[in-house]
Amino acid sequence: MARPRASQSPKAALPMPRPPRPLPPPLPVALLERPLDYLMAEHHRHRSYLAGLRYAATQAEIQRDQAVRLHAFLASELPLHWADEEQDLFPILRRLALPEDGLAEVLARLSEDHAMNEALVRAIDQGLSTILNADHDPVPLERRLCGMMLTYSTREGRHLAVENAVVLAIAGVRLRKAELHGLSAAMKARREAFHVADA
Repeated sequence: MARPRASQSPKAALPMPRPPRPLPPPLPVALLERPLDYLMAEHHRHRSYLAGLRYAATQAEIQRDQAVRLHAFLASELPLHWADEEQDLFPILRRLALPEDGLAEVLARLSEDHAMNEALVRAIDQGLSTILNADHDPVPLERRLCGMMLTYSTREGRHLAVENAVVLAIAGVRLRKAELHGLSAAMKARREAFHVADA
């Protein structure tokens, strides 16, 4: 009787991940006039950065220019986005949402996600920042850093799905012209203050 063929190793059986698309630049400032569209577009943009983190983690190495862009995103752009939600959008929704919207628990869980992911993002960014000036390219990544990158990208992917399908959908119904104008103004002011402080 013929002997069964040895099965391939798990690593060989897995398809090679495709390199992600180039990381998109920051959104145009003009889109802040439509704050809910801006937040939705920012979520779409974030998915490209999550793909970049996943790919680098699965390869256990990263191109230096990719590390620079991911560092800028994690250190500067992501905190601005979280502030848009925690300081402006979520409080408005807590005030305007109806009981049947069922948003109270959803927003509480999303705020917990932000708090939990903050430390993880800080650790990932610290790991990336140590390799920005490496004298070789690509730069190998430590296993612990790869694990954190995969954990965060998975968590944040689920988080964004809830925000898109639930939070922004309800915001589109509940926010009136005055609230949208206020949200837009707050998001603009936050970015202007950041750029002044960063100058």
